[in-house]
Amino acid sequence: MTSQAVPIAGDARERILVAAELLFARRGVDKTSTRDITTEAGVNVASVNYYFRSKEALTEEIFMRLAQRATVLRLADLSKYMDAAKQGKRSLRLEDLVDCFIRPYFEPGLHGMLLARFILQHRLHPSEMTRRVFVQHLDPFAMEFIDALCLTDKRVSRVEWLWRYTLLTGTVMLAMTDIGPKNRMVALSNGQADASHADDLRLHLREYLCRAMKHD
Repeated sequence: MTSQAVPIAGDARERILVAAELLFARRGVDKTSTRDITTEAGVNVASVNYYFRSKEALTEEIFMRLAQRATVLRLADLSKYMDAAKQGKRSLRLEDLVDCFIRPYFEPGLHGMLLARFILQHRLHPSEMTRRVFVQHLDPFAMEFIDALCLTDKRVSRVEWLWRYTLLTGTVMLAMTDIGPKNRMVALSNGQADASHADDLRLHLREYLCRAMKHD
């Protein structure tokens, strides 16, 4: 790529972020080079270090942005369901909360599979970078969400809801990180089912989670 002047800060920085998120979602973080990102963004190679210091710092900001967008969406849904329950318009239902939790993974433009990969990375190889994202965005939402789960069925103890929430997140992470063209569902069903079909995956994931989390 021919060297060029670095564009104005806001413009170039945002272009790098957009390009990195797109390429990370498409190829994965490890298979995306700094040069790939700068080529996609239309900026010079030095721009990543100039704005973010390193690819790792850029990766952290992408994770932060994904987590923030997912949290904002979820909190808006959660607030809507809670307000309706307080006003007596409808009871707080487990099905609504499951919808609230999985929605960001299927929302166009949110790159749900990439978010799931980041979260799974934290589970497998936690780092200071992933911990910061959890502390700032994901853990505070988790506590509010668990509070709401407790209200759907008061026969279930909070500790039990914590277990169910943890198993909920694990199920979603594994499901959302295996949705490529050669996903395991395709292999096991000999092509009769395909986890890359978002509507089918969302339907079956929702149904499974609701049944698994309900009190007998």
